[in-house]
Amino acid sequence: MQVERQVERFLAERIPFGWSLQARRAEALSGRHRTDLLAEIASPTGETAVLAVEIKRTLEPRDILHAVEQLSAVAASASPRAVPVVAAAYLSPRTRALLRDHGVGYVDTTGNVRIEVSTPGLFIATDGADRDPWPRDHKLRSLRGRGAARAMRAIVDTSPPYGVRELAQSTGASAPTLSRVLDLLEREAIVTRVRGAVSTVDWQGAVRRWAEDYDQTESNTPTTALAPRGLPALERKLRATKFAYAATGALAAQRFDPIAPARLAGLYVTDAIRAIDRLDLRETDAGANVVLLEPLDLVVFDRTVERDGLRCVAPTQLAVDLLTGPGREPSQGEQMLKWMEKNEHVWRT
Repeated sequence: MQVERQVERFLAERIPFGWSLQARRAEALSGRHRTDLLAEIASPTGETAVLAVEIKRTLEPRDILHAVEQLSAVAASASPRAVPVVAAAYLSPRTRALLRDHGVGYVDTTGNVRIEVSTPGLFIATDGADRDPWPRDHKLRSLRGRGAARAMRAIVDTSPPYGVRELAQSTGASAPTLSRVLDLLEREAIVTRVRGAVSTVDWQGAVRRWAEDYDQTESNTPTTALAPRGLPALERKLRATKFAYAATGALAAQRFDPIAPARLAGLYVTDAIRAIDRLDLRETDAGANVVLLEPLDLVVFDRTVERDGLRCVAPTQLAVDLLTGPGREPSQGEQMLKWMEKNEHVWRT
């Protein structure tokens, strides 16, 4: 009842000025199911719309398809023109995205609201929490950390089918961590498993989910520097150097999709001070055109690729770095995902 009252309040607070809302418990039945709440919204001209609200205790992404089918039937039984809406205490970003894809509205008590009605024309969208304020168990809920990074690289870079032990042996990732990460991805409807073995992976969904918890500069240790002769001179030095590095960010993205010249060079290195000395850089906070990243995990150096003589991180690593990078890098991340889709045979084994 608490969620129901909060849903009523959230809807009433968010409808436009001059509109009205009347909510009531529904009596219409579909099989054994009943709509939890019917909310009639009226425009200033008298046109009305009905929201058929189904209140869930929790809703995992993997349960979306069944929930949508059930809600659609229940909404139709409540009113031929009812708009289906899911309500819960909290709905994750992945759950909300899947509901949007299926044309279902949603409300949660943290303020995540999306309602779209064609007649009368009404669109409500507000943002609330992106993390569950009230986790109910000890399941893995974040992809932060060294173990998660290595597990995500293994899961995305390897084509299924595979088992956990098989994947751990072939990639060096921890089997227990792989198992927990796969559990999370299965709950998020990104991975499907048959008798324990991974059968399909939505690798784009996996990269995007990883990007929710990862950050290029916060997950790694950055040192900013200036290449006084500019990035073209730095690239020439990188082609000739023998010490360990891997280009990422806009500098590496150029090698896959040369849209615009890079203004900032991102480089993974094991020792930033040594790299500054070897590359004749000047450490600085102002006017930097280089960011040296000491990585959270050395997995960033796995499966590097040479492009135009420059050693670049693997496409999966580059995509997540770009999606969480500064400036226009997130848009370059979207382009990188498109490149990966067209060239899956090149980067995935």
